[in-house]
Amino acid sequence: MNSFTPVRAARSSRHGWVDIAKGICIIAVVGLYARNDLEALFGQAGWLDPWSAFARPFRMPDFFLLSGLFLSAVIQRPWRSYLDTKVAHYVYFLVLWVAILLAYDTAVLGHEPAAGSAIATVKLYIWKLIYPDHMLWFIQTLPAFFIVTRLLHRVPRWLLWLVAAAAMASHVRTGFAPLDNFNAYYVFFLSGHFGAPLIHHLAEKARQRPPLTWGLIVLWAVLNQAAVSAGLTHVGGLDLLAGFVGISAIIALSSLIADVSWLRWLSYAGSNSIVVYLGFYIPLTQFTRLVHAQLPELPMHLVATLSVLCGAAVPLLLHRLIKDSALRFLFVRPRWAKLVTTASPAAAQSA
Repeated sequence: MNSFTPVRAARSSRHGWVDIAKGICIIAVVGLYARNDLEALFGQAGWLDPWSAFARPFRMPDFFLLSGLFLSAVIQRPWRSYLDTKVAHYVYFLVLWVAILLAYDTAVLGHEPAAGSAIATVKLYIWKLIYPDHMLWFIQTLPAFFIVTRLLHRVPRWLLWLVAAAAMASHVRTGFAPLDNFNAYYVFFLSGHFGAPLIHHLAEKARQRPPLTWGLIVLWAVLNQAAVSAGLTHVGGLDLLAGFVGISAIIALSSLIADVSWLRWLSYAGSNSIVVYLGFYIPLTQFTRLVHAQLPELPMHLVATLSVLCGAAVPLLLHRLIKDSALRFLFVRPRWAKLVTTASPAAAQSA
């Protein structure tokens, strides 16, 4: 299963918590970028400031763990099929959305200087493919995880995991962002892949014992906030521990609320996380600039809430509106961009 998959049939209730967990994480990602934009425009971000700090230990680690959760089902596929769903899928969106966001940043926000010539524009675009802006670094990193894991699948799991954990905990920075991102998060991806049975068992046990689970979640929230406030989640090794504890809490929480009817929107956002992930930045930044220009006196907590809602809801609505139009290529990879043009229903579901 890809971390990001276009609209599809709902999962069985047994694994319904996965989409809830992804929904929590994608809302946390939108909140982070809303916080950054509001801070730049208004000098404050309301409740998004403490929330973004609270979510940092688990926000991206959980996304990467969920991305590896169902890898065992497909890792032995023929290389062409594997590369199609695990590499070409993300490369397509990276190539497309780097161009879209570069044009937006240059022409609308003025964040990037005009290139001045076609050659300079191409050079800048290639640079952005290597060092993606905004949220696109995640889409760049995932294919590397899938390729490396497939190539090293015969390496003892315990050895590969220990090396990945040491790379994360050491906080070694090379200055080459793709490699640094790989080192920072590969251990979580491997944990999702190697630990899938344990993770599903944790989710099931959490569902079976709600009072105990809620008590542990509250305890985690208190301890996580204390660790964040003390700066402990930036310390090598402790950030790794905080990541796994936070992931466990989100899995448990997601399992408890997976069947809550009024939270179906969160599951929907999670099951369409690529839509939100790719599409939230433009409506979010347009909304915050509109408020800054026209309604600067609105309470910041309200602005923060509306910013997140706008960032998450607009791309989902846009996706529904264009899914049968020529613009669907924005969120759904077209046939010409696929290495494998046909797949069985079972293969499509696990992709």
